[in-house]
This record gives sequence, C-alpha cells and structure tokens, in this order.
Amino acid sequence: MNRSATLWLVFGAALVAGGCVKETRPLPVLQATQATTEIPEEQLLDVGVHIFDPGVPKAVEEDPELADKTRIYPEIRYAEARYTAMQLRDTLEGTGHWGAARVVPATVNSFDVTVDGEILESSGADLKLLVTVRDATGKVWFAKREYEGRADTRAYKDGYNAGRDPFENVYVAIANDMLAARTARKPEDLANIRRVSELRFAADFAPVAFSQYVEKNKKTGEYKVLRLPAEDDVLVKRIDQIRERDYGMIDTVSENYAAFSERLEEPYTSWRRYTYDEITAEEKLKAQARNRMLLGAAAVIAAVAVPDSCNTSDCARIADAARYGAMAGGVAAVISGYRKREEAKIHTESIKEISGSFQSEAAPLVVDVEGRTLRLTGTAEDQYAEWRRLLHELYREETGLVPAAPAAEATSTPAQTSGAG
Repeated sequence: MNRSATLWLVFGAALVAGGCVKETRPLPVLQATQATTEIPEEQLLDVGVHIFDPGVPKAVEEDPELADKTRIYPEIRYAEARYTAMQLRDTLEGTGHWGAARVVPATVNSFDVTVDGEILESSGADLKLLVTVRDATGKVWFAKREYEGRADTRAYKDGYNAGRDPFENVYVAIANDMLAARTARKPEDLANIRRVSELRFAADFAPVAFSQYVEKNKKTGEYKVLRLPAEDDVLVKRIDQIRERDYGMIDTVSENYAAFSERLEEPYTSWRRYTYDEITAEEKLKAQARNRMLLGAAAVIAAVAVPDSCNTSDCARIADAARYGAMAGGVAAVISGYRKREEAKIHTESIKEISGSFQSEAAPLVVDVEGRTLRLTGTAEDQYAEWRRLLHELYREETGLVPAAPAAEATSTPAQTSGAG
C-alpha cells in the first residue's frame, strides 16, 4: 500500500467510525375484507377463538435470567394469550362475514369454526403467531400457518386515536385467509358444518340417542351426518334449551375476557411502546458498538501502518498528524463502542423493570355466574369444565337420562367455586 492510500484509509476510518441509522418507513395499513351482501343464515358460521398458547418454554418459566435473555416474560405472555385472541376476534367480528365470534377456553368445541393459535414471538417491536383453523366436521382449513409482522409505530405516538392495534395487519392477514378458506367451500358444505356442530353438541349430552345421527371417522377424525332427527323431537328441543344456556355461559366468559382486554389495553400499549423504544435503542446501540469498535481498531492498525520515512518535511508532519490523530480517534472509538454496549445493558434492565410493572396490571378477573363465583385466570378451562359438569347434571335432572361424561373432566380439575349451589 502506498503512502497516500494509507493516509486516506486513516482519515476514512476516523470519519466513518460514527456510523448512521436509517429511519423505517410507516407500514401500510391493511384492512380486512368486508361483507358487501347479507349472508344467508344457514351459511353464517359461528367462530370460537381459543385462548392462545402463550408459547412459554418450561426452561424460561424456571429460569428468570433466561426469561430476561429471551424477552419471554411468562406473566405477560399469559396475559397476551387472552389479549391476542380478543384482537383476532374483534377483527373477525368487524368483517360481517361470520356469525357470533367469541373468545373461549380451549375445551370449548361447540362452535362451527374454531381457531387455535400459539404465540411464537411477541414484543413491542414484533409479533409472530402460529394459527390452525378447523370446522365442526373436523376438516382443517389450514394448519400451523405462521403470521408475523412489525409494529406499526404510529399506534405508539401520543394522541393517536385511530383505535388500531400496532399489529392489526397480522390479524387482518389471518381474517382474510379464513375468509378465503370459507369462500372456497360450497353453500351446502357450510350448511353441513352447522348441522354437524348441532349434532355433536347433542351427542355429547345424549350419546345413545344421537349416535344414530352423526358418526366420527376414527382414522381421519372427521364427522358426517347419517340422518337428521325429527324437527318436533322432544329430546332435541331439550338439548336446544341446554345449548342456549351453554351459549349464555360462553357469552359471559367471552365478555369477561373482553373486559379483561379493555382494562389491559392502556398499560399493555404503554409497555409495548416502551419496550419497542428499548429494543430498537438496544439494537442501534449494539450496531453502533460493533461499527465503532471495528472501525476504531482499523484506525489504530492504519495508524501503525503509516510509514516512518518521508521524502519531505511536509510529508513527515502529515504522517505524524495522521498517525497520532488516527491512534487517538481509534482508541476513542473503541472506548465509545464499549460505552454503547454498557448502555445497551442498561436498556435491557429497563425492559425488565417495565415488564415487572406490567405484571401487576394483568390481574385476573372474578365473575359471578348463576350464583357461583368464578376466578378467570389461565385455568379458565377448568372453570368451563365445571360448568359443563353442571349442565350434564341439569340434563340428567330434566330428562332422567345419563349423559356422556364431559371430556374435559379427564384432563382437568374443577375450579374452586363459591356461592349458591
């Protein structure tokens, strides 16, 4: 390398060591496809959105340090499992393409269409979900499909009043895919889904009486209608009454999840806004730290590489200035890089503190259902299992027939209740 090239390397390294950060452009605002005509009643499918799997690894639950490292905070994820499901439900409900859309525990399978989801990643900056949708016949519309998106930071600005979630584009993508899957089905297929849903509910309470109407394929897990009961069947009418009571409980559960999400919205939005700031600041600082240390080291090496001999006095003065200036600038850049890295650690601790303050906001709700006080937490499935047990008792008292045991009881322990009963 000649002397002039070496000198330009020295000064170039000193100038570039500061680095630069590009601003991101606003994300496009996607909208869910809206219904433009009225959908016939027999084709209007009810949707049950199960509480999402929070996606918390066991190792993270047992190791707080690992939680900090992965930014997976169990208490927050459990709250997000409800909140994310509610956001999807709101998006679906707003399209006009579906019947009732409810957020329910995972044990509720009495809907025409059910949605299961898992949170793969969630922070103020990014959201990634894994979603499976199937109908009451057992047919899978799509399975374990990934949806991800970057936060629309306009939702984090002070005074923002559009009421749009930072990750609404993710929910819109899911809603549009569900609509595409539904549209691909014939009207008679949609009507059949509703019939199977009704008969499956009836068979759960009276398997002996209703097994002649619906059959499950043991290999595929899919259901098909064998024949329909008479419209004036007394037993059918009683099952319909019980289903209405079950819908009432489901509405209560869903409404309380909605109230939970509303109460959670303000602190959760603030948490996401601050964590977004902390995450992006940390990423910038780490990038700057790497650039400054690499370029600083390059400047130090370049300074050492400046030749000691020059043919003129002016050359010698320039070489000395370049050598000592680059050496000083390079060392300063390395030190600055380490300082930036320390700042990044401070921001990481700040994320931990903000997350800790959020956890106190995500308190469970206590509701009263027909004289029984239920505590809605992550064990809401147990509570619903207890409710279904009571419905089976009610059916037995009204009909004198013995219903099938609730499937949820095999894997769940009834939640503690208090009150009349």
